Amino acid sequence: MKKLLPLCILAAAGMVLLPSVSPAQETAAPARGRAQLDPAARLKMMTERLGLTEDQQTKIKAIYEKNAPLTKDLLAKGRQNLTDEEKTKLRELNKAQSDEIEAILTPEQKEKMKELRAAGRPGGAGAPGGAGAGKPDAAK
Repeated sequence: MKKLLPLCILAAAGMVLLPSVSPAQETAAPARGRAQLDPAARLKMMTERLGLTEDQQTKIKAIYEKNAPLTKDLLAKGRQNLTDEEKTKLRELNKAQSDEIEAILTPEQKEKMKELRAAGRPGGAGAPGGAGAGKPDAAK
């Protein structure tokens, strides 16, 4: 019985400490890359912040759906593991998508998007729905 008591104490301590370590590991994982909003979340954010019409939403959703498989394929091995060629291809894809989306926006919406981009990223680089676009309030 005396040998069993320390083992029980050790097991109980492990059960108490283990859950407190796990959340720290979960919060650290996303720090390795930039946060990405899924297409539905990007569209929702754009609708809320730019006041998109139903027609604009439909067109932008189609653009996101068209590009999603290509983007997913490129990012499957992780952004940090991309070759220079893949990085170039991803930048070109993002630029083409941005250009398509901007063509749908009104001049006022384009100006608002420009302001949101500038507020959401320290360096000023990015695209609609890109990494900085989901966090325009973060820099304020």
